[in-house]
Order: sequence, then structure tokens, then C-alpha cells
Amino acid sequence: MSSFTVQTVTGPVPAQEIGATDAHSHLWIDAVPGADPAAPRLDDQEMLLPRLEEYIEAGGEAIVDCQPHGCGREANRLYHLSKSSGVKIIACTGFHRRRYYGPDSALWRMTAGEANEFFLEEAREGLIETRDRPLPVLPGFIKIAAEQTLEDSPLALFEAVADASLKSSLALEMHTERGANIERFLTFFGDHGLPPERLVFCHVDKRPDLGLHREMAQAGVLLEYDTFFRPKYEPEKNVWPLLLQMIGAGHSANVALATDMAESDMWTDPGPVAFITSIGRRLDEEGVGADQKRALLGSNIITRLAVNNEPTDPNPANPVNNSQGAS
Repeated sequence: MSSFTVQTVTGPVPAQEIGATDAHSHLWIDAVPGADPAAPRLDDQEMLLPRLEEYIEAGGEAIVDCQPHGCGREANRLYHLSKSSGVKIIACTGFHRRRYYGPDSALWRMTAGEANEFFLEEAREGLIETRDRPLPVLPGFIKIAAEQTLEDSPLALFEAVADASLKSSLALEMHTERGANIERFLTFFGDHGLPPERLVFCHVDKRPDLGLHREMAQAGVLLEYDTFFRPKYEPEKNVWPLLLQMIGAGHSANVALATDMAESDMWTDPGPVAFITSIGRRLDEEGVGADQKRALLGSNIITRLAVNNEPTDPNPANPVNNSQGAS
């Protein structure tokens, strides 16, 4: 067990030492010239830092940051926020939706091979903006983004990250458009050799189809729910009943909870602390058991992000599996 670690912006941490973890949020987003004017921006350190301190004080430990290179990521800021607040921040390589990039972004002109090389370089040598540090920040996972359909999604980049995940052992967290077409995305990555256990499908509670969610869980995918503080998605009508039904059906190990706080007003109210004080307390009120609560609020996502750092056994009769998360 001790060989399984999660890569944070300040270094690897044993998986079993990480507790409550918001499975999908955003801690820093620089402005991107030429990107969609409605793209979110988070760059007020004086506002962000006290909220992270509140999160720690309430019992939170880690946050998964889902902003990749080219669309506002600044991992040096993430490092500073982590060191200053004590929050374990897990950064990413990968890509977001095209609308969040400027028109001159090189990413969208890359071939699958070129993109694969870039993602693996970040995974192995550090996030590009941190390479002048004595110890560059390494990513703990690969963030990707799908469009409404498979055909409209950047398939060359999908091919690139599938191979990068296999070679680096980093899990994929995928933005979905309200859970659309996740069945086809699962098939696509399976056809490219990626096991379902390496996949985290995000925002799927916006498609509260219990039968579909049970099917995805049975396949081995981790489903991320994050609309608890988004009134337009009617969380009392949708995400809470869905979550409780999934728990009741025995699928709590395949759900991870998050807040997806990409907007500055969400950081002000309810703030990241609500992951503990609102979602956590509601789970208690609903009678969710302590083990299931720990899984939903942290260990499920940490298990997917954990990488086995034991060296591969050269004896083929006794292989060491470097591609599975901690159990």
C-alpha cells in the first residue's frame, strides 16, 4: 500500500495519507487573450487563500485542479496556494474545450503524435510554466474535454491522451457536456486500450439517468457529481436523489463528489468549505455510513489518481502492476 502515491504540486504524497478531496474544482485561472469572453477567471489570491484556509480548518485536505495548460493554468500559483494554505493541490496536464483557448493556440494544430509527446513531456519533466523551478511541478492526472458528440470532439487529442495515460499511469478526468454520449466515449477509449478504471467522467449528474449511471459504474468508470451548488440543475430534484439511489444500489465506490468552483462568486458563496460543511453534513443527515462517506468525499478519487511507484519486476512470472490505483 505504501508504494501508492498521488502527485501533488508540492510532491508525491502516500495515497493513504490523503483524506477529504474535492474531486473536481478550479483554484487559479488566468485571463486568456482571444478566448471566449465568458470564460471564467480566478486570479485574486487575496480572496482565494482565506477560503482554502477555511477548507483546511473544516477538515478538507486536497483539491483536484482541472485547469490544463493554455487556458489559464498557472501551476506556480497553485504551488504557492498549496504551500500557504496547507491544501494538497493536484494539478493536471491535458486540454480543455477549444473555446477556452486563444485563436493562436498551438494545441489545436498538433497531430496526435505531437500532442502525445507534449503531454508525456509535462508528465515526466514537469508542467511547462514551472520548469525554471529547482523542482518543477508534476501533474497528478490528465484533464480532457469532450464536446456534445464523439464526432465533434478532438479525436487526435483523445488518441494522444489515451496513449499518454497508458505510458504515464495517469488517470483521465474528462469534462462531458452534461454527460452526453459517455457510452460512446467509454467505447472509444476502450478501443484504444484504456481500461475503464482509468476514466473519470465529470458533470454526469447533469444527466440523472440512474440506469445509465449504474451501467457505467458496473463497467468500472468513476462518475463525478458536482451540481450541489448550481440551482439551475435543481440539485434537490436531481443530484441528491441520484446519489442516494446509487449508494443504495451498491455503487458508492464508483462516485466521487466535487464542487467545480470555476467562478469567483462560487468561491465567495458557498466557498470550497461547503464541500465539508454542506455536502458532508448532508451525507450524515441522509444516514450515509462513515466508510461510504469517506469514499465519496475522497478515497474514490484518490484511488483513481494513485500510482504504484514500485519498480516493475523483471521476472514475468511475478509482474508488478503499475497501472492500478490504491485499494
